Parts: sequence; structure tokens; C-alpha cells
Amino acid sequence: MLGFFIKPEHRLVVFFIAIALAISGLVYGFSTGAFQQNNREALRAEREAAKATDVR
Repeated sequence: MLGFFIKPEHRLVVFFIAIALAISGLVYGFSTGAFQQNNREALRAEREAAKATDVR
């Protein structure tokens, strides 16, 4: 649909910009933990694993 409004010589550039934004959004989301479920069991297991490896 957007292709109707973009000149043919600019469509490939716009396509690559959109792909780059999508990939950077996924990378940012994974690095910040945006895609992790707020799951009590997983959070509890993570806390217990952190306690088990925390040797002082």
C-alpha cells in the first residue's frame, strides 16, 4: 500500500530502512528484556540460581 506513494527509485531504499529499523527494534527489545514473560516461576528460578552462584 505504501508503495503507491513512494517513487519507484526510492522504494528499495525505504525497504532497507524499514528492515534496519525492525532489526534494531528486535535487538533493543531482546537486550532490554522486553520480550520476556513476567512469569513468577521463571523469576523465582532465576533468583534461586543467582543465590546459588553468589559465593562470598
